[in-house]
Amino acid sequence: MVEIPPGDEFYFQWHITEKCNLRCAHCYHESYESAGELTFAELEATLRAMEKALRAWGRVGSFSLTGGEPFMRRAELFRIMDRLDGSDAVGYYDILTNGSLLERDDISRLRTAGKLRRVQVSLESHIADENDRIRGRDAFARTVACIDVLKDAGLEVAVMATITKANMNSIAAMIDFLADHRVDTFAVERFIPEGSGSGIRDLMLTKDEARRVLEAVHEAGIAERRLRVLMYRPLFALINSHDPTVGAMCSIGTNALTVMHDGTVYPCRRLPIPLGNILADGIFKIWYDSELLWKVRDPSKIEGCSDCDLVPVCRGCRAMAYHVRGDYLSADPHCWRDAECTA
Repeated sequence: MVEIPPGDEFYFQWHITEKCNLRCAHCYHESYESAGELTFAELEATLRAMEKALRAWGRVGSFSLTGGEPFMRRAELFRIMDRLDGSDAVGYYDILTNGSLLERDDISRLRTAGKLRRVQVSLESHIADENDRIRGRDAFARTVACIDVLKDAGLEVAVMATITKANMNSIAAMIDFLADHRVDTFAVERFIPEGSGSGIRDLMLTKDEARRVLEAVHEAGIAERRLRVLMYRPLFALINSHDPTVGAMCSIGTNALTVMHDGTVYPCRRLPIPLGNILADGIFKIWYDSELLWKVRDPSKIEGCSDCDLVPVCRGCRAMAYHVRGDYLSADPHCWRDAECTA
């Protein structure tokens, strides 16, 4: 499936439920009750609001359908996929799942989806015990089995790993392991101590550890040819700002929004500051009237970034700044660029 050019894309991370069958130690969720969860009719209205904005902006929509665990609402998930498949405003979508609830009939249904790009699952290590200490007993075996079944069905599979002190030294070996299982793309996120994950704050990387991990991922990514290592994340630009496939500016306020299970809109899922409700307020009011979004759009308001030459491709992670330092406009605590960026 052809990628959407960055200037044409607008991304929605769409959480259709907060319910989940797992309780991962590093999860950004605090509650799994899914209070106020939208009905399918309300989900349809939500999609119509997204489509209206995409058409007005002349953008092509990309979506991540997630939760919680989206297969906790299997019927609604597939009906949403049908709507996305038939929408002229949508380029493609991914499904973000833990993979443990997929059934044989689900695989057949996924194969017929017209605009499904990838199924993304999470794995924290190629070592079962190391993974399961975070994701729960037998999670490793279930996830790897899911990857193999999806690949046998001819589907594209992505794996996401959240990097902590516990798995930071496993990345190179993990990439080899995933390549052996025919995984198509691999990406990492730095662990942010929020939600349930605030209980394991001591596992957050130091600045030096973050640098070493991202440099190791970059080295593996430019050397590896059996799977694609995605490096579209803030701070990767500090390693190689001349490579357009390395690094990406935080998407808050530029080309993305997160829509939650009850219609609440966040700047991103890891920055859970409500901007409004998509059904009550509409996207245009949220996008153009949010003080938070306007502040983040202005690099002069971001600590340590105003004079940095990497502002067009970085600006750090606003969620990391918020959860570690209490201010989404403060410097990314992992930025190692220079004194100005780490003040």
